[in-house]
Parts: sequence; structure tokens; C-alpha cells
Amino acid sequence: MRKRVLILGSTGSIGRSTLSVIESQREDFEVFGLVCKENVRLLNEQIERFRPRYVAVLESSKKDLVDLERGRVLTGMEGIKELIAMEVDIVVNAISGSQGLEPTIEALKRERTLALANKESVVMAGRIISRLASQSRARLLPVDSEHSALFQLLERFRREEVKTLIITCSGGPLRDYDNRALSEAKPEQALIHPVWTMGKKITLDSATLMNKAFEVIEVRWLFDIEPERIRVLVHPESIIHGLLELIDGSVFCYMAHPDMRIPISFAINEGKRRHLPVKGLSLEDVACLTFFPPDEERFPAIRLAYEALRVGDSAQVVMNAANEVAGIAFMQGRIKFTDICRIVREVMEHHEVRPVVDSTELVLELTRWARSFTERLLEEEYE
Repeated sequence: MRKRVLILGSTGSIGRSTLSVIESQREDFEVFGLVCKENVRLLNEQIERFRPRYVAVLESSKKDLVDLERGRVLTGMEGIKELIAMEVDIVVNAISGSQGLEPTIEALKRERTLALANKESVVMAGRIISRLASQSRARLLPVDSEHSALFQLLERFRREEVKTLIITCSGGPLRDYDNRALSEAKPEQALIHPVWTMGKKITLDSATLMNKAFEVIEVRWLFDIEPERIRVLVHPESIIHGLLELIDGSVFCYMAHPDMRIPISFAINEGKRRHLPVKGLSLEDVACLTFFPPDEERFPAIRLAYEALRVGDSAQVVMNAANEVAGIAFMQGRIKFTDICRIVREVMEHHEVRPVVDSTELVLELTRWARSFTERLLEEEYE
């Protein structure tokens, strides 16, 4: 019997890659539902190709543009939750940004297999998500290449043997810019990623290294490990995605060609390996692998992540929300590239530290406060 897959964010890069994997494994998967924010043109193409039973669009004004029978088109966050409550086996959460939180929580409460590509969920509510995942029959499998790598490596060792978890990053499109060039960087420069093809938000977050900062927070919650045992290395070739340093000094790594279909297939197949029509890894062609620590003076985002983990859960919520607002302001030409992390830090410093134990409403309240405060800060400084 084919497993029914619901893809949230089907028109984004992860969603499109997921559909590519399913197309190569049609005997095992049925596209039960597709969800997009507003790209109805591409959604209609996906409907024609994969024939889902249901679709949902976050923007209700787009509903009448969807090429599917009216009763099978849902809208908004409630529509997404309704889809998750149906007879779905696997939920792929590839929604971008903080909108992915509620679907993540709903999928875990409904005890679905959750292939999670929405890192903001874990940044905002890591403690809540890790508790839900451990206390229910839900299964959470990370889709990010780095966390998928660590997940697979950790299966092979006892936890007491592990000393340090290491994730890598390409360094982003502005990796070699000096301070002056970073200050003058334009959105079009920040959106040309040297390795991955991704949406605008995650590409910008990769340029600031905020994406990697969020992944540090993800590692802490997904694998229940102390922040001081998490490291980041810049690895321009993007061949090694994660490493384990063991207590005897040995290091094991996960290597793969940078293609998101590999971790996606691993996740939706719930840890089983399947043939994929992807490029194989040729070390002869790679020839050289380089590593160096991130420059936290030019790219302070990773330092902010460790600070947020030290301060507490509310700081992580605020960090995420402030980054979303500041990132949009940069894309609109309102602030400089180097202002993004500075503004995020300032919002974090002004927030009231509050414990987030089990209340998603508190998470949403903190998010609303951080968004509002960031906007006021932008108006005071730049308008």
C-alpha cells in the first residue's frame, strides 16, 4: 500500500525536490495533498502532474485560481491543520519561516511521520517539539542535509561515545567579502548562493550565516545535546555535511553530493535507502576538501545563536522573529546587510526573558512582540 504524503510548501525548492523523489518512487508514495503560499501557477502544474486529493493555499484570495474541484481546496492555517488531520501518513513541512510552527506542532500531535525542513519551528519551540516527539508515536526525521547527516551518524554510536557534533556550511555568497564590501552588499549579491538553489529567505539567511545559527539551535533540540558540544565549520565544497567527534579522538563524517533529494528520500522513506537518480560523489573530481572556522566578527549570527541558547527559550523565539523582519527590510533596501544581525542583537537585548515550557501561544505572543519591536526600531533608526 502506498504511503500518503502531504507536502507543505510544495512550490518551494524543498517541495519541488520532494515531488522529484516521489516521482522516482511512485510505487511507494501517493501525493495526498499539496500546500503553497501563493504560487498558484506552479501549484496548478503540480496538480496536473501528481493529481493530489486535496490542496491548500495560505492566501485565501488565491483559492479561486486553483485548478481543482472547489470542495477539495482549503485555505489558511486552519486548512493546513485540517489536511494534517486527514488520513495522512507522512507530512513534509517545507513551509518557509515562522508560519511552519503550527503545522509542525499539529503533525506531532496527530502522531504523523514528520519530515521536517522548517528549521524555524525548532528555533521557536525546540523544547515543546522535542517533548512532543518523545512522548508520542510521531516520528520526526530532519530534512536539512546537516541534521540528516548527524541523525544517520548518531544511529551508529552510543551517546556516551560522542564528544562533539559538527555541522558545516558553505559560507554563503558573501564569504570572501571584507567589512566594507559586506556593508555595501546588495540583495542581488546576497541571493546568489555558491552551492544550493533555495528560496530567497533561506538564501539570505545563508549569506548572513543566520541559517547556520538556527541550525546550531536545531542541533541542540533535535539531538538533546549541550550547546558547548556543538561546532560549526565553513566547508566551501559542501561535500561533508556533518561530523561526529568521539571521546577517543576519532572523527566520523557523512559525505554526499550536495543534492537535497538525498536527505528528503531518507526522511520520507523513514530511514530506508532507495535508489535515486542523483549525481554520484566522485572524490577524484572534488580533489580537495577545505575547512575553517566561521569569522564571527564579520558574520556574528552564530555567536547570537549560542547567546540565545544561554539566555533561554524566549531569546530564541525573539531572534527568529527579529531576523525575519530585518531580512525583509534589507531586501526592500531599507537597511544595510550588516544591520541585520545588529538589529537582531538589539531586539534580543530588549526582550523580557520568559520560560517557554509548553505554551505555543506564548511562542506566538513573543513572536508578535519581537516583530512589532523590530519594526519600531527600524522606523526610529531609518525612516
